[in-house]
Amino acid sequence: MIKLEVIEGVVENLVVVDADVNYLANAEKNSQIAGLVSVLQAAAGSPGAAHSAQAANDAGDPVEGYSMSVAGQSVAGSFWKTTFKNGDLVKVTGVKQNSVFLAIAVADPITRTIWMQPHSERGTIEQKKYLLKNSMLFVIAIFSVSTVFFTNPNMKLWFYLACASLSSVICLIATVGMSWGDLMTFANRMTQVGAALEIESPGTINLVRSTRAAIGSGKPELPMGVYYY
Repeated sequence: MIKLEVIEGVVENLVVVDADVNYLANAEKNSQIAGLVSVLQAAAGSPGAAHSAQAANDAGDPVEGYSMSVAGQSVAGSFWKTTFKNGDLVKVTGVKQNSVFLAIAVADPITRTIWMQPHSERGTIEQKKYLLKNSMLFVIAIFSVSTVFFTNPNMKLWFYLACASLSSVICLIATVGMSWGDLMTFANRMTQVGAALEIESPGTINLVRSTRAAIGSGKPELPMGVYYY
């Protein structure tokens, strides 16, 4: 597991570029330091970046890569939208690679705003609950659709249950089952960031929910990929 560090300081020399980063491809492999470095370097356009299927390509997520200086250190990374600016006081969470600090998250401790690497909105506990809830709703939907066939007077109850159950299992394996590793890798990343920032119960972080609640209480809306924590 990667040990994340936190640096705090004022943003300087910020440069933002458009990039395509395939975070979903081999996310578990990219959770290791070498893969993570390749992804972040590619997003920031760093020299020697690994522009491959595991890093940046035309099929990736359209993000904004950036480079900047914080507390005298060179920082690089990528988010859906990079809206912090020169002069902002931030906490940057990431890993040091050679002379560059590769950011996974940037937080504004004053406004309690966080820019988080794509697909990492929930901690491990919240991610499991989210997947379980949606899986149950999906199964209910499959059984509901299958009732259309049960209107046939010749249809046996056991056959209806067997068909609906088999369809549910196949669909869940093809969706949640095959992407479970990637989804939990992103969740682990969020949990690690929360722990590094000393957020209480980092496994229960749900940036989508906390942002919705903050906006509901009167705070301004935020661009995609930027959250209140």
